Amino acid sequence: MGQDFHVLRCFSCQTFQVQQVKKVNRWSCKLCGQKQSVLKEFGRGSGADCRRHVQKLNAMRGAMMEEEEEATRSLW
Repeated sequence: MGQDFHVLRCFSCQTFQVQQVKKVNRWSCKLCGQKQSVLKEFGRGSGADCRRHVQKLNAMRGAMMEEEEEATRSLW
């Protein structure tokens, strides 16, 4: 059996990322470096499956941010 990975979201920068499952319930964000506890898992599985899931979640997050920006621009 291979290694298990899980999909987590950083509380600070809000990006989703893949982290290897460890016995310790703490992890560090690869983008902003914030150390944090695992509070919620957004997925678990093989590394490839988790990477695809992270790409999908971050793309959806980016699309929502663009929609919000456009909505605020239309108010001006």
